[in-house]
Amino acid sequence: MERLEKFVIQHRSELDSGVPSLKVWAEIDRKLEKKSAKKRSLWVFVRAAAAVVILLGLGSVIGANLSQSSSDSASTLADHAPEYAELESYYHQQIDQKIQQLASYQHDVYVQEDMRQLDEVFTELRKELEVAPKGAERQIIQMMIENYEAKINILERVLNKIQSTTPEQHTLDEYTPNPSKSQSNEVSL
Repeated sequence: MERLEKFVIQHRSELDSGVPSLKVWAEIDRKLEKKSAKKRSLWVFVRAAAAVVILLGLGSVIGANLSQSSSDSASTLADHAPEYAELESYYHQQIDQKIQQLASYQHDVYVQEDMRQLDEVFTELRKELEVAPKGAERQIIQMMIENYEAKINILERVLNKIQSTTPEQHTLDEYTPNPSKSQSNEVSL
């Protein structure tokens, strides 16, 4: 190394005066661009990989939350009180059967609003049951059973009314909600 230093010191004036040709500068510039392009492509790849990892992470967290909330909302009475599993199954069967009967008479539209309201109440009861303190669960379960019974009673009353009327007495106006009534979706029985 000392020889090189001596050479540079001795010939400094000659080395400083010479300007490299344009070919040399073009070659240097080309090599620099190649290196920076490699660095840029590496950063683009790293950024893309990081974005994919973040999106997958967010997706799994959101998916886990959605599946947990849907499993919570799909809980049944039997999940909290196994002794009511058969009773709940019976109520579901009865309600489905009566709704099918109404559909066969083409009058199921007249109870849809009532069924929707009772379903909303049942959903609220289910949510309350999830967070209910010990001891209050039986009361909520009883209210859920009463909700099932109310659905069955409404369906039975409408079916009895439809079945008791003869085809010539039976008009659509009889079942159409009357806005002057206190509740707009009542069926006269």
